[in-house]
Amino acid sequence: MWAAGIVRIVFILSGLGAGGAEKVVNLLAHHRRAQGDIVHVIATNSENPRSYFPYDQSIQVEAIGRLQENSGIRATLGKLLRLRRRLREISPDLVISFLTKVNVLAGLATMGLGTATIMSERNNFRLQSMNLVWRSIAPVTAHRAAALVMQTDFARSLLPKPLRSRAVVIPNPVALSGKPVRAPGDGARFVAVGRLDKQKGFDLLLEAFPDVAKRVPSATLSIFGEGPERSSLEQQVRKLEIADRVRMPGITTSPGEWLAAGDVFVLSSRFEGFPNVLLEALMAGLATVAFDCPWGPAEILHGDDVGLLVPASDVGLLAKALVRVATDQVLREKLAASGPRVAARYAKPVVFAQWDDVIADATVGRPIGLAAAS
Repeated sequence: MWAAGIVRIVFILSGLGAGGAEKVVNLLAHHRRAQGDIVHVIATNSENPRSYFPYDQSIQVEAIGRLQENSGIRATLGKLLRLRRRLREISPDLVISFLTKVNVLAGLATMGLGTATIMSERNNFRLQSMNLVWRSIAPVTAHRAAALVMQTDFARSLLPKPLRSRAVVIPNPVALSGKPVRAPGDGARFVAVGRLDKQKGFDLLLEAFPDVAKRVPSATLSIFGEGPERSSLEQQVRKLEIADRVRMPGITTSPGEWLAAGDVFVLSSRFEGFPNVLLEALMAGLATVAFDCPWGPAEILHGDDVGLLVPASDVGLLAKALVRVATDQVLREKLAASGPRVAARYAKPVVFAQWDDVIADATVGRPIGLAAAS
């Protein structure tokens, strides 16, 4: 038995890579551990517990994925059974899950265990790829949650009416490990970061870049990340004849390393949940240009002289915005100076206080430390 008020929490997420959900779980897990809680992290799609974002040794990180598994029904059932078995062994007071499919697994795995659950949606659940089975089960399991955490008011408004009453809006926290040291630039070094997949719209950014390169002779573009679209993006670079201006160096060796590589940050996503990288760019003092995609950029970049918002997927206007910010030093410096002020709205203490309130509400009146294991 541990001290009264200490909560045994299990965070459940898909992987342990360099993504936004992984970073938020890492930050929140350390925050709750600092409060004295007993914290576990379970990755359902990882085969080993190595994490891009390092964890303190007092937090138990484990992976229940298997290399030979595919995404079929049999593999999913096996994963569900392993997750349920592990939760029975840990007997947590609270489970907090992240991302739609993981939320479904967590909802099913905790049935009958007497464990409170909080489910957090991290992506645009209307536009992300998901088969009919997952899409149908998700609202059912969501009804079992003590709370649903959404990242924007608009996302909350799109939930089915019966779920809105238990939904709260908590944005992502922003955190940088020191201010990045950038080499002096002329304002024409563009940088983008994210998983190399269709959602992130790097193909649209590459389509816009030849026009930028013609009008700004010193312009360069660095796209950090890995993913299934690498080959097609590299082929597009060659076809557009911009290989001397574009590099795709993969995932950085440490979080936030990409911030030192540019003068202007570009978010070219087709859709988002709430882009962490945009907040990090603002905090680091990078001028920003973003597609006004659903959801997130408009909520973050509202106000005067914060960042340039471009109509979603409009390649021509994106090119014009990039040229404008690269050639207008006064504008670029104004955008860069406003970034830290905007990002301060999402500082860790502010966001963590909101999470603490939700966790307290989810566990109020429950026998902490005595979660049922039946």
